Amino acid sequence: MLAERPVSNTRFRLIAGLICLAVFLPHAMGLAASTSYDARTISMFTMNTATAVSRIRNGEFSVVYRGFGSRKPGEIDNDELLGFRFLLDMTHQSRGLRNIIEEKLQKGLPQEEAFFAAREEHTKILQKIFKTFESSKDLYENRPGKFAASKAGLPDPETHFLFTSPRIGVARMYGPIILVIQETRPRGMDLNGIARDARYYSLARFLKNIGNRDFRMILSDYVADRDEYVIPSYITPADISGLIVHAPAPIVIGGRLAVPPPPVRRVYRKYRRQGAMTIDVVDGKDRLIARLSASPSAAVIGPDEVRSSAQLPGAIEEAWNNYLKTIRRGGKR
Repeated sequence: MLAERPVSNTRFRLIAGLICLAVFLPHAMGLAASTSYDARTISMFTMNTATAVSRIRNGEFSVVYRGFGSRKPGEIDNDELLGFRFLLDMTHQSRGLRNIIEEKLQKGLPQEEAFFAAREEHTKILQKIFKTFESSKDLYENRPGKFAASKAGLPDPETHFLFTSPRIGVARMYGPIILVIQETRPRGMDLNGIARDARYYSLARFLKNIGNRDFRMILSDYVADRDEYVIPSYITPADISGLIVHAPAPIVIGGRLAVPPPPVRRVYRKYRRQGAMTIDVVDGKDRLIARLSASPSAAVIGPDEVRSSAQLPGAIEEAWNNYLKTIRRGGKR
């Protein structure tokens, strides 16, 4: 296993294959107490510079958020169900990994086998793209025409990652469904920390954008991309501790900014109760809608707990019941 320590900028040019398939020890707290990482888990922690590693180890990314989904009223329900599955039993995949999996499935591989084969191939792709310090620049740099190459059919490095931020306001800009992510072991990259060590956020760059009246670039640098933390390839349910669902927004500016900020519809909180995985579903006023657990004793709701008159969505209830049938048949969690 590669040592998890900061790599100085001067050494980046000499290192190839920093993406490691590390054997991670399970964290001893919370949900991670009964889970462990697969020995082939993809990590890019060693691509972090000194500033980035310091920020990660200081806990600045211990909880991060990822927004996704459509803001259209009829589609939020479907995206809520997808988010619930990410929380429960489905791996959240980057577009780059998902494309490879689809190729494997078309060749007739079973779902699980296709995932493992795609993961191995995706690791090699990441090793090929990200070899040097400069190679991470495509992830944090904002520049005119950045996505022109991808529109022309060339690979886009960003598709291999899941973008998150410890700032929930940033995550809200990307969709009404917010995943709450707590990695059991850091695998990602602090892009802003790496960019700072590369002196990307210079006064000269800021003044140039001001002079060019490029306010979109300034917005990207200092607002939309603030404290970006990118996780390679995929996120498993073990690293997702919650889900926040917002109502539709009457006005959306630029496809991102919801005006006024939409209220919270539901919140899903996953934790361990009496030794069992439990999900509390509450409404926007933090009143309990349902408590989901495979353990009857853990699912008990106390008489003093404030209840909501809202009902658990039918699609969520169906997904939960299907999950119970799977684990009771001895299937994988």
